[in-house]
Order: sequence, then structure tokens, then C-alpha cells
Amino acid sequence: MADDLEQQSQGWLSSWLPTWRPTSMSQLKNVEARILQCLQNKFLARYVSLPNQNKIWTVTVSPEQNDRTPLVMVHGFGGGVGLWILNMDSLSARRTLHTFDLLGFGRSSRPAFPRDPEGAEDEFVTSIETWRETMGIPSMILLGHSLGGFLATSYSIKYPDR
Repeated sequence: MADDLEQQSQGWLSSWLPTWRPTSMSQLKNVEARILQCLQNKFLARYVSLPNQNKIWTVTVSPEQNDRTPLVMVHGFGGGVGLWILNMDSLSARRTLHTFDLLGFGRSSRPAFPRDPEGAEDEFVTSIETWRETMGIPSMILLGHSLGGFLATSYSIKYPDR
């Protein structure tokens, strides 16, 4: 009986392990480039260097007329700039659109985060504010999905005038 349980456990684990897909930054770069080819509008993709040496991977789509408040989109857990690809052309028709990989995700830096939830939340919110300042964006509309929605709300509570 104990042998049966052990085999079931090993069977589950061995069936799960082969589905793991190792990845790398170069694979991510190549796949993301293919995804971004779906955009009809011109875009600028680059690293934004923060004063603390972290880098945030950012994609910006700007229309010809861009006098409106820019839209900044924040992805959810496990996501990245590619999450928004099917929406970016239409959402950038009348205003500049920015999307970026949160620290620790996608092509952005992977700094050590505080282990407590409040500290980690503050790290994310502070990085968004530092990114905004570095980009020279006076005010913005934040749109977030899942974790990004939580962080957009936390940011808006801490910085209501931005």
C-alpha cells in the first residue's frame, strides 16, 4: 500500500516536470519582437534607467496628435508588455500609450525585494513613481490588470495628484 502511494507521487511529479519550459532573456527578446510586429502604429521600445540602477523595459506608442494625458498600462503577475498587444493600437489612437515590465518581470531588472508584503508593495509603487519622473510624465491615467490593477490602485492612493 505504501509502495502504491510512493509510485503515485512519483508518477505525478514525473508527469509534471517535462512540461517545464526553461527560458532565457534572449528567448524573451526574440518572442517579444515577434509579438510587437503585430502593432500597426509606430512604437519605441527601450530601457528606462532609474537612478537606483534598475532598468524598466518600456514600450511607447504615440499618435500624431498627443496632447491628451497619456495612458500607462501595468500588467499582472507573470505578464509583461506583450499582454496588451491586441489593445495597443486602438488605445493609442488619440493619446500616448506607455506599457512597461514591472521590476522582476519580463525584461526589467530583477532587484531583491523586501520579504514582507507591505515592503514589496511599496517597492513596486515607488518604482512606478520613479519611472514616471524619469519619463517626464506630469500626469497619467493608470490602467492595470490583476496585480497591475492592485499596484495602480496603491499608486493612486499614495500619489493622487499624478
